[in-house]
Amino acid sequence: MKIWITGGAGSGKSSLAQDLAAALSQGGAKYYIATMVPRDEEDRRRIRRHIEDRSGMSFETIECPLGLTDHSRGIVPDPGGTYLLDSATAMLSNAMFGERDFAYDPDAATAVAADLETFAGRVRNFVVVSDGIYSDAVQYDDMTERYRAGLAQIERIMAKTCDTVIECAAGGLIVHKGTLPAAYGALSSALEREPENDTETRRKAGENTTLKPTLKLIIGGACQGKTEYVRTQLGIPVEEIFTCSEEQVPNFQVRCLDHFERYLRGCAKRGDEPVSPQDLRKDAVIICEDITCGIVPIDPIDRRWREMTGRYLQKIAGTGADVIRMVCGIAQILANPVKKEQGPHKEILLLRHGMTQANEKHLYCGSLNWPLSPAGKEALRRKAAAADHLDGEWDAYYTSGMKRTDETLQILFGEEAAKARKMCAGLKEMDFGIFEGKSYEMLREDPVYQAWISGDNEKNVCPGGESGEQMRRRVLEALDRILQNETAERIVIVTHGGPIAAIMQTLFQEQKRNRYEWQPSYGEGYLLQISLKDMKTSYHAFPAENRR
Repeated sequence: MKIWITGGAGSGKSSLAQDLAAALSQGGAKYYIATMVPRDEEDRRRIRRHIEDRSGMSFETIECPLGLTDHSRGIVPDPGGTYLLDSATAMLSNAMFGERDFAYDPDAATAVAADLETFAGRVRNFVVVSDGIYSDAVQYDDMTERYRAGLAQIERIMAKTCDTVIECAAGGLIVHKGTLPAAYGALSSALEREPENDTETRRKAGENTTLKPTLKLIIGGACQGKTEYVRTQLGIPVEEIFTCSEEQVPNFQVRCLDHFERYLRGCAKRGDEPVSPQDLRKDAVIICEDITCGIVPIDPIDRRWREMTGRYLQKIAGTGADVIRMVCGIAQILANPVKKEQGPHKEILLLRHGMTQANEKHLYCGSLNWPLSPAGKEALRRKAAAADHLDGEWDAYYTSGMKRTDETLQILFGEEAAKARKMCAGLKEMDFGIFEGKSYEMLREDPVYQAWISGDNEKNVCPGGESGEQMRRRVLEALDRILQNETAERIVIVTHGGPIAAIMQTLFQEQKRNRYEWQPSYGEGYLLQISLKDMKTSYHAFPAENRR
């Protein structure tokens, strides 16, 4: 099967491509064709993020910036393999402007399209990621316009070649041609139709608001009728619609936030992290102009803004929100993989790792990669021996990737679980910066340390590290990604005391317990029951002896 995926920056293209490639491979060989040639630290950060995103998915990475079928440098294809190429955008850039040194070829698109078309005919499954860069209100120089037209030429040719063409927008999907592979699950049948866009759909979208509180995300280009739709179809009066600005952080508990992209630009300018979607009202309506579908801006703040906006819209969609795109005043209800693919609920076992020597010595240990201590391992073995029904109960396993979490998973759940585990770096413990590896007794006379522990412990940033609030946002975003992308219903997450406490404090705010009161003992934690229909969550404490 050949699949073409396009969309704006941060729209979820790469994650979808990875999931589709995994589904198509059906356990067979998977190859990731990396085309980007890093030219600066920003490119290298992007590459590192992509590597982290596909960690644990068993892709074999092939560096091929150009010339898939070139006999001197190309790929000898595995006819039965599944290939994911990310991205055609970078491949065209390499061909048109040179891989390392500048060398302009205005007609490069024709050769790239032919290369992709030929390679597609030689392999069983081919998934290609591209970028929608056609919605700018900017007149570019001739070379940039040639590049944009060239990518569009490639997309038109490959759309005819491919079985399925998908557009990603804010975490939602539009299938413009074909269907998703049956191996992708129930989502394929749900997306075989065109996006709904008639008057009846708009009426239903308005009715849904009154039936149950659901977060709604309204996106679209400038002046496409987004605010009018919210006013007339969702019935939200003007006085309940707050218009965001770059300078002011809004009240996130208002009913409707308009021009949310302006708030995000303010975050990009200040270097702030945007509010977590978890902290928005459950029935909030977010109106955001889609600024993600254009040429990469020259200004670094504009680049950060565009990427931040795309990724944030994807996070909102990842909560199960209704995603509605306005085009010429017409509402398109985008298919949301989170709402279509997931089962009715999930069980998540949050477990703290076993004890390390750093824990035994009461040292700050967040980013330091300490293994379990001998006593910590023995304590976990006793817990595992006391639990008779560990094996086979769980469908997916995650750790933070630190030695102490990986070793804990292996001791409690066995070798097969350790081999199947997926690494999620966002679940790491708080980074204590310059205080790592030191105890209170070592630091008590240090004025820098005293300044950190006094005042607001959640907001005070460890020098060279992070604050409790920064850690909380990072962990919640990581949990959001797991809920969005993981199809398994019973999931083990072995992480750290701080992240577990941050999750519990956020999910169960009504209990008014601080982060330290939620922190479990070593090798213990909480079993969460999460309803994906209404996101209601319950829990009970989970000592290993009572794990059944």
